[in-house]
Amino acid sequence: MVARRTVLLGLGLSLAGCNFRPLLLDGGGEDAPGVRAELEAIQIEGLDGRLGQLLRTALLDELNPTGASVPPRYVLDVTLSSRASALGIQLNSTITRFNLTLIATFRLREKGQPALLQVATVRRVSSYNVSRLPYADLIASQTAERRAANLVSTDIRTQLAVHFARQASVT
Repeated sequence: MVARRTVLLGLGLSLAGCNFRPLLLDGGGEDAPGVRAELEAIQIEGLDGRLGQLLRTALLDELNPTGASVPPRYVLDVTLSSRASALGIQLNSTITRFNLTLIATFRLREKGQPALLQVATVRRVSSYNVSRLPYADLIASQTAERRAANLVSTDIRTQLAVHFARQASVT
């Protein structure tokens, strides 16, 4: 019990010594908006189709979870591609497992400005099993798409939050 407290105290002190601060903590004040306020001011463009809509919904949940009405200051343009590849193949050439690879390239710019603030690519893989039941296969592939879209949206949000945190520390 004493050892556990000592370890926790040591971790707390080491984090305080390395200038650790939460990434999404509000900066406070009107002159220094927090990372969260910057994320809420992003307008999402460029996502079409079912998979695009899944990613758009996940991004909206990640960037503005409260649904606050904020005038957009930034535009996030996302290009999406996906590929399913056979992973598990039996001796009789029956495919039993697929890997769904979702690749999202995103570009962040200020609204009304052509200059890009950040360009990056996020890639995530989600696997699913295949059976001989068509409905079960459809549900498994749709679940894998939803899971991959959620993972990609989390990665995009993290990269954008780091971008805004670095910009705030520079100014």
